Amino acid sequence: MHIVTAGTTAVLALASLSHSVHAESDATNSQNLTLRFFQDSQEDSCSYTNTTSALAFTTSSIPLINHCFNFEELFGGNSSTGFVNQSRNLAPGYSVNGDVGIHWALQNRDSYDSSANYSSILYRQHVVNSGSEKYKPGQFGDRRVVIYPGEDCSEKDDSKEKGLSPWYGFGCWSESEGDCGSMPYKIASFNIQPALEEKDEKGKCWVFAERGAAVHFHSSSHVVVGAMFSVALAMWLAL
Repeated sequence: MHIVTAGTTAVLALASLSHSVHAESDATNSQNLTLRFFQDSQEDSCSYTNTTSALAFTTSSIPLINHCFNFEELFGGNSSTGFVNQSRNLAPGYSVNGDVGIHWALQNRDSYDSSANYSSILYRQHVVNSGSEKYKPGQFGDRRVVIYPGEDCSEKDDSKEKGLSPWYGFGCWSESEGDCGSMPYKIASFNIQPALEEKDEKGKCWVFAERGAAVHFHSSSHVVVGAMFSVALAMWLAL
């Protein structure tokens, strides 16, 4: 497991902490993040009520900074619970009550099969009976999750001869049953991130949002091919 701290500063950490403390004081109900991972052969059984066949990751913590979990290292390890200490990322001279970091727990770790293709996921980040509009499904949640095809939260897909695969992002409050979907690859790692600051919440929050260099590359390729076709057509019409 590796901490991802690209561009992280004490100011950013302090802002994230302020957001998480505010969120926890606003929502008194459970606001756990739960990720359930299913093998490709179990795709039809992906649901929040299916607790027996899925590997599950749960946290009630809101991270101070991004943290990357390698799938095999996590579920193939020897522990079903853990804590990622992020207190060293606090601004100098700043202290808080309680732990700063990510407390996490796993379910069904003993059923993990390193040779299996875990490509289906259930994402659930839900506040029960919230009276505030900001905690309704479809609004920006308190955490974001990014799924990757490569270890260490990399877009490099070892199942491909060359090239990259996209990452998929989640960041909304979900319905009570969560959201199910499948990736076009074996999940190798995932990143837990603090929510965006309210001033940065533009457009829609992520629900299976396809992003990354691979998406940009394919889009650019289509633009180039389209442009070349248009030029060729114009030259042919001019003859």
